[in-house]
Amino acid sequence: MPKTRTAALISLGCSKNLADSEDLVTALRSVDFRLTDRLPEADLVLINTCGFIEGAKQESIQHILDAAEGRKPGAKLFVAGCLTERYLAELKADMPEVDRWVVFKDYDRFPAVVREHFPDAPDHRLRHDQRSQLTPPHFAFLKIAEGCDNTCNFCAIPTFRGKHKSRPQDELITQARTLAGRGVKEINVISQHLDYYGQDLYGERRLPQLVRAVAAAAPESWIRLHYCYPNDFTDELIAAMAETPNVVKYVDMPIQHASDRTLAQMGRRTTRAQISERLDRIRQAMPEVVLRTTFIVGFPGERDDDFRELMEFAAEQRFDSVGCFPYSDEDGTTAAKMPKKLDADVIAARHHAFMTQQKRLHRARLKRWIGSEQMLLVDAQRDFGSFTARHSGQAHEVDGVTTLTAERAEVGGWVKARITAAKGYDLIAEAV
Repeated sequence: MPKTRTAALISLGCSKNLADSEDLVTALRSVDFRLTDRLPEADLVLINTCGFIEGAKQESIQHILDAAEGRKPGAKLFVAGCLTERYLAELKADMPEVDRWVVFKDYDRFPAVVREHFPDAPDHRLRHDQRSQLTPPHFAFLKIAEGCDNTCNFCAIPTFRGKHKSRPQDELITQARTLAGRGVKEINVISQHLDYYGQDLYGERRLPQLVRAVAAAAPESWIRLHYCYPNDFTDELIAAMAETPNVVKYVDMPIQHASDRTLAQMGRRTTRAQISERLDRIRQAMPEVVLRTTFIVGFPGERDDDFRELMEFAAEQRFDSVGCFPYSDEDGTTAAKMPKKLDADVIAARHHAFMTQQKRLHRARLKRWIGSEQMLLVDAQRDFGSFTARHSGQAHEVDGVTTLTAERAEVGGWVKARITAAKGYDLIAEAV
């Protein structure tokens, strides 16, 4: 009988990469591997890399080098993820110590890939109701699609993740029901482009129908949507969110800029007026909605008046949470070849100015919660009588948190609390 082997996983990057890691771990378990956190004792080391920005690339490379040196004799080193997909030829030439570079097309046949290196591993088949969970037990990610059909000039994701590919709705509903059955309190629905869901499989976009179905399959769980684009945020989706009680009223919409000129240069298929109309419509349907967005400052050709327009828009719209990123060239993007690049000190100054304004706006916006009673999801215990928790408008590891004071609270459970104060980007609450 084949022995049970161990695998050590290092998963880097975003939530979508973590969801891929969960699928790869499920495949490993199907051929009798179990996870270990002791890399030097593992029979196989799997690194799921990030290759999105320069810092992430360097972090991934360092993990590969460290794992190659730290593994036990005879252990196999597999490297998957975006770095592998983007730079496969160069990596193969420079890092011969890697036993297998796992490209995206290998994911669906990963048990067979493993058996190529461990011939006595059993030949197991995967079922769609099987899935591993690498997050804490009370929240999980549900990845509904891969790839992106957008062609934003600053983004390299479509060049290595490929075209949008939806997962069948019945499989996603089964997974949501499985997660709910495990006691998962929050299901985060993710992909590169949520709004496009279903177009490739069904000839129409079916995100509103999927949202309602996932919520019905997990009626006691929060359902949270991540990354809905302004030009595709339909009235049907707004209605699905507004009318479904356990879908949290939280919109994560990457807007990127507010100047029509800069939006066009970025390759975004929208205008400031169209974005504002969608935001108004969302607020009409969900008056208490929490709005999160991201912007890029210093894009090639961004003029002073373009930046001023962005600052005005951010102040006008009163977003609850904002991420702002200074522009940098990324390999393989149209923007990297554009003229009229801004000096680094200009980009840094604009980023500082934006974040200074946003810090003030965010603190003012937090005050709307003070005095309200909220149902909190407890993430961790900080100290005796003190817990890290979140209300429905706070996404895990993305937004601020709520520090809860309570005599007793169960990690992964619900606590009703009154918000008493704000501190920095976080809230303070007491159990009621």
